[in-house]
Amino acid sequence: MCGFIVANSDEMVTPHHHVINRFSQFRGPDLTKHNLREGVCFIHNLLHITGEKTEQPIEFDDIWIVFNGEIYNYKDLGDYSSEGPCIADAYRNRELYKLDGEFAIVIVDFKEQIITAYTDSFSTKPLWVGFGEGKFCFASYKSSVEAIGLEAVRMPWGTNLVYDMKKKGLEWITSNYAFDIKQKKDTYDDWIKAFKNSIRKRTRDVGRGMFMGLSSGYDSGAISCELDNQGVECSRYTVMANETKEILNRRYEQHGGYLMKPFVEDYKRVRQYIKENCEDFKYRDKFNKYNIKKDKASVGLGLICELAQKKDQRVYFSGQGSDEIMSDYGFNGRKFMSHSEFGGKFPKSLKGFFPWHSFYDGTQIKYLNKEEYIAGCYGIETRYPFLDRDLVQEFLWLTPELKNRRYKAPLHEYFKRNDYPFEEGVKKGFRAKDGLR
Repeated sequence: MCGFIVANSDEMVTPHHHVINRFSQFRGPDLTKHNLREGVCFIHNLLHITGEKTEQPIEFDDIWIVFNGEIYNYKDLGDYSSEGPCIADAYRNRELYKLDGEFAIVIVDFKEQIITAYTDSFSTKPLWVGFGEGKFCFASYKSSVEAIGLEAVRMPWGTNLVYDMKKKGLEWITSNYAFDIKQKKDTYDDWIKAFKNSIRKRTRDVGRGMFMGLSSGYDSGAISCELDNQGVECSRYTVMANETKEILNRRYEQHGGYLMKPFVEDYKRVRQYIKENCEDFKYRDKFNKYNIKKDKASVGLGLICELAQKKDQRVYFSGQGSDEIMSDYGFNGRKFMSHSEFGGKFPKSLKGFFPWHSFYDGTQIKYLNKEEYIAGCYGIETRYPFLDRDLVQEFLWLTPELKNRRYKAPLHEYFKRNDYPFEEGVKKGFRAKDGLR
């Protein structure tokens, strides 16, 4: 994980750059670097996770690259020792669509005088853009774009954007990946295989400590179980809230973990830290308004990130996306939450139905950014096994009968095959019981 800013603003090379980089710097505590070429300014904050420490922008003659996140398949695409050369070749060969991972990429081509911005299928890593009066800005956070006087727009999910520096305008913007919505598979086998691979690719060659929040629910339970199956060393943290203690105790007997019982002072300290050091994020959709700093789950995540940070654990596994993709916060038409659109009952055909509201939008955007911004202000990278492109595709391919058989049916099947403790049909999330009254 990193935080970056690419712009052609003079303010980037003045003392004002500290304001521009105010919140983004927390995303990359290992190294901050400033560069200037042909009027284009780069600020990059590095969090070093895998391989050799590589400063950014990464320079390939006239092509300069900054990126945030991970490319999981770079070794599969050629004889590459790191991600940068893979991205450069994918750009030159017009094959950026082959990149598999969780990332936001900005490529400045000084020869062609164009800038390409590219995000993964769900825009898991934040990227904001702004254009106007001959200025441009690409940044991890909205505040950086606004600090140089531009209106900030969040890059849509799975987007490829091209900006022409000579014409000072957008050339084109398009989707970079299309899911196949044919419901054709009548077994969970391929979904389970893809889930195992999703965990495997996100834990390969990680050089920093890993951790997760463990509840008594489905999503964190599945991640925890598979990490164990693959022999991955990962710390588990629980902030007691509405957990089913019997299920949680059985999981702790299997994995071990750390049960947190914060005092009121802990909640106050973390809430104040978030207030002062976390980027604001507010979002409104057709269901409700969301404010990251008013979400109690933000404080809960902050509590475990604070503890993990002290142990130099820098990679956090999140269950985000499971509810949005597999259940829409409901089952068989019964809505568990007011923002559920169809209560988790999938139709016979997805044509005209897909994508449902929270597949990309809604709680997907809200909670993704909660994870990114809260963990980011502690210098921690978040990874999302349930938003793996191949795994999501395998779910879409399941027949409606398999999707609707049980609540989060693929996970139910996974738990049964692994004899893993879970509470059937119950929605539980990793939360924090707020000690403030």
